[in-house]
Amino acid sequence: MIKVLIVEDHDLFAEGVKSMFRPEDGIEVVSHTKNGHQVAGILEATAVDVILMDIDMPIIDGIATMELLKGKGLDIPTLMLTMHQSMKKIKGALEKGAQGYILKDAGKDELVEAIKLTSQRKNYFHPKINEQVFDYFRGKSHTKTGMDELSEREKEIIKCLADGSNSKAIANQLFISEHTVKTHRRNIMHKLKVKTSAELIRLAMEKQII
Repeated sequence: MIKVLIVEDHDLFAEGVKSMFRPEDGIEVVSHTKNGHQVAGILEATAVDVILMDIDMPIIDGIATMELLKGKGLDIPTLMLTMHQSMKKIKGALEKGAQGYILKDAGKDELVEAIKLTSQRKNYFHPKINEQVFDYFRGKSHTKTGMDELSEREKEIIKCLADGSNSKAIANQLFISEHTVKTHRRNIMHKLKVKTSAELIRLAMEKQII
């Protein structure tokens, strides 16, 4: 029997999830809390195989709760249960060690499958976000940024700009003309659809170019 802890601030929803499981499903909800700060104590007192974690909670959200558990050395497979489909939320959950990510509109069969896979430390992602997750792991995004179109020289120039160098200093550093540097900068701005160096550097940091 897979023992599940539900971390969810809506009692009615948590009760609905708990009531849907039957003995033949091989899943038992052993505890429920709406406060992420209580999770560590529950795990110390109760055997839990999978945490079913909501992201949005008023006291402390699911991603921050996972960070707390990680800091305490508590490593329980966690399945995020949420309405969020944004890559930012997905990425945040994955970075904190989430094993899976399922939306609240999933059916019972999907949830059972997700919990079983998560308990085996296998990944499960709801079909609606599968492509986004795969794009993320490939270093891509549904919103085209043009990063994949940058040449190695253009990436070098972005790194120089991030270090605070102006066009003249970059030209001296890369042994090219200042005119060439300015041409590269115009091309970079066009490819990435940004208007200022600050926007350029921020985007490059987000995409881990620098």
